[in-house]
Parts: sequence; structure tokens; C-alpha cells
Amino acid sequence: MVAQFDAVRELENAFRVLASRWTLALPAAIGSLLVAGIIFFVIGAVVVSAIAAAVMGSSSGAIAAIEAGATSAAIGIGAIALVSMIAHAMVMAAARDAWDERDPDFSAAFRLTLDRFPALLVVSFLIALLYAVPVALSLLLIGIPLLFVLGYFLMYARAAVVVGAEDPLSAIATSFRLTTTHAGPSVIAFLGIIAAFIIGRIVDTATIHVPGIGLLTAFFVGGATAAYIALVEVRFYTLLRGAGLTASRSSRI
Repeated sequence: MVAQFDAVRELENAFRVLASRWTLALPAAIGSLLVAGIIFFVIGAVVVSAIAAAVMGSSSGAIAAIEAGATSAAIGIGAIALVSMIAHAMVMAAARDAWDERDPDFSAAFRLTLDRFPALLVVSFLIALLYAVPVALSLLLIGIPLLFVLGYFLMYARAAVVVGAEDPLSAIATSFRLTTTHAGPSVIAFLGIIAAFIIGRIVDTATIHVPGIGLLTAFFVGGATAAYIALVEVRFYTLLRGAGLTASRSSRI
């Protein structure tokens, strides 16, 4: 059974919901601001130290600066991943209220995120493992399209964990099943997610190095982009899972 809904209209509705329930973007906005701060103050400090040493003609100093900052950079990257995961999960948890035309209940969303945190960690780790090969092959360019293909098949995995309360392996399997059995609306949803991500990153990259402006852009644009993506993921996961359940019941009658 094919899901009977207008996928393009649902993408438009996501903009409408975000505009009317703009507070939904707050967790993602705060998370985006923290990520920008980590990049600017932690990772940026390592890069600046290495460049300064190189400019002064000390290659050994540059190498020493990089080695000394390697631990800080690793901690910063880990913090970025953790903050992004929690913020995105909170928005997905609150997105159900927004789609039902209720103000987001962030206290309930936070409790749900904490409850699903172990599963989120595991599914994020499994997704990272699946991305390892395409990332490595990206050095040869052939891995780049594989990144998009894998991203498409995995785009409902986190929603399945947070909204569907599925275990990590089941969530990944569900995402693969929904994107293959409902390819039409899923492709449209994925294109909408990619478009929002690209626009957000272009604006963010253009301003992140501008003192003050970069942090404001990360807050507003980063928050809105992440919130829109979460709305789309939750909406399409919910609709397509409902269609799958309906089809399953019909086959048993």
C-alpha cells in the first residue's frame, strides 16, 4: 500500500509549522550556538596556533602545536557530536506537539531524550560505522555519492529511536524498509532535507568567522535549519510507518 499524502505539501507544511511554533527551534538553536563556540574557541585555537608557528618559520613548532591541541580538538569534536545529537533529539521529541498544533513541551521532550539517550548513542555509533567506508572512499570521489545514498536510507533511524521508541538495530532496519517501500515520498523528503541543510551551511559558513555575527547566524539559521529537518523526519516517519501498519493489517484480513 502506498502512502496517500502529498509529500511536497508536507514539506511546505513543515515551514508553516516552524513559523507558527518558532520556539521549536530553541534547542537546536542553542545547540548550534554551542557547536559554533566549540569550533571557534577550541578547534580554531589549535589551527591558529599551528598557523602562527608556521608563519614564524618554525615547522617543529607548528607540529608541536597540532600535537598539543590534538586532545582538545578530539574532545571538541566529541562535544559537537554529543550536543548536536541531544539538541536534534529534543526537537524531534517536541515536533509531535508542533504537528498537533500545540506549543512544544520541552520538559517532556527533555525527559524523553534522556530516556532514549542510550539508544541514541548506540544508533549514532552504528550510523558512524556505516559511514566509515563511504567517508574513506570519498578521498577517491566515488564515496561522495555513497554518502548521499546512505544518508537517504538512514534518514528515519533517529526518528524511529526517539518517536517510535525502537531499539537501534530495529530503527536502522525500519529506516531502510520505509525508504525502499515508500521511495516516492522519501526521496522528496530527502531532497527537502538536503536543500535545507545546504542553504543553512552556506549562510553559516559565510559568517562563522565574523565575530558576533557568526554566533548570531549559528543561533538563528542553525536552529531553524535543524528544527525544519527534525520536523520533516518526524512527519514522514510517522506518516510512512502508519501506512506500513495499515498495509500490514490489510494483508491479514
